[in-house]
Amino acid sequence: MILSQTNFDTMKELLSYFLIAIVGITGCSQVVDKGESESPKTLPRELTANEKQLAEANHSFSYALFRKTVSQQDSENIFISPLSVSMALGMTLNGAAGETKAGMKEALGLQDMDLPAMNESYASFIELLGSADSKVNMKLANSIWYKQGFSVQESFRDTVKKFFDARIDSLDFSDPSAGDTINQWVSDNTEGLIEELIQGSIPPNMVMYLINAIYFEGDWNYQFDPDNTSEQEFATGAGTVRTDMMSQKNNLAAYVSNEVKMLDLAYGDSLFSMTLMMPASEDSSIDKFVQEKMTAENLEYWRSRLTRDTTNISLPKFELEYEIKMNDVLKSMGMEQAFDEDAADFSNISSDRRLFISEVKHKSFVEVNEEGTEAAAVTSVGMGITSAGPKVRTINFDRPFIFMIRERTSGTILFMGKMQDPTQ
Repeated sequence: MILSQTNFDTMKELLSYFLIAIVGITGCSQVVDKGESESPKTLPRELTANEKQLAEANHSFSYALFRKTVSQQDSENIFISPLSVSMALGMTLNGAAGETKAGMKEALGLQDMDLPAMNESYASFIELLGSADSKVNMKLANSIWYKQGFSVQESFRDTVKKFFDARIDSLDFSDPSAGDTINQWVSDNTEGLIEELIQGSIPPNMVMYLINAIYFEGDWNYQFDPDNTSEQEFATGAGTVRTDMMSQKNNLAAYVSNEVKMLDLAYGDSLFSMTLMMPASEDSSIDKFVQEKMTAENLEYWRSRLTRDTTNISLPKFELEYEIKMNDVLKSMGMEQAFDEDAADFSNISSDRRLFISEVKHKSFVEVNEEGTEAAAVTSVGMGITSAGPKVRTINFDRPFIFMIRERTSGTILFMGKMQDPTQ
């Protein structure tokens, strides 16, 4: 289904959060002892002060971006990659100047960080995240495509190539195959999960695309037995549907209070995990929970109280494609001028002062099954020019819930989502 429009500790040493989708909990199967895998591994080195600052900024940006997205999407299922959006905008920020630059830094939470420090930190994040867990396939890629004949500042090209390891190519945007070339790069860097970013011909006023692609594949530390998957009810808020629910009983990390029910499911060597949460009360709406309770402070507090105990869980299998144009979301976060044809200042990209952000497009995919999770996201910044609990706990995610994929020691958010209806 495609839906239109639409720290922490330091990554304690690097990543953060990721997803938000659907879950349900019952019981079944025997507790499995996995020994060492219970203790999360750590990153190869501690983060520098600048890396920690960037991780904290990205943490706050992730929740703000998700809240704004949910507020504009009402009852739809949602899945985004804050890290992908942050990295695409981070490249673009290097080309901004004046109030346009200030507004973008505000939106990204980087008011107190200069560009050299930010760029160095993004570069090390790209390297560290890709090698953090040998049992998880995690990839980040960046590219910039610009119209043949459009003048791009050499200093801008050098910066994004050095710090973001970006591929930079010029294309004849009037050639019908130009979009196919960009789409092939997107497909190659998301393992074919996202095949099309550019639909049809490239608009005549578009002169540049700054693109980030992210791919994640990880097997559960404790996999679900397919024999324990059965069709069960899931309350969507508007009614009840029946969907395939996976079940297991294991020594899992969870936290239950009068505010929230939270569960943490690890991947690989436990550096990455999916964190799932929903309101403790069945009468509370998931959208209200996101707007009022999903803050960086609350999430840190709740995660610090996760404890391992024998826990029955059930979780829906699901596959979700999502697409959103993020212009309005980012404008509401302080980036209005970057989208203003008359006021935007991207003079550090090109001497052509007509340059502005025409669109920020985000596409994502996630599949959750008994073995684990596969997810991908692409963010494109299109630049245009003007024409002119108990011992044995039970947590049932059988109603709308939030889920995320994160690196547990650093707090970096990779994907976040809301599951309203697992059958859509």
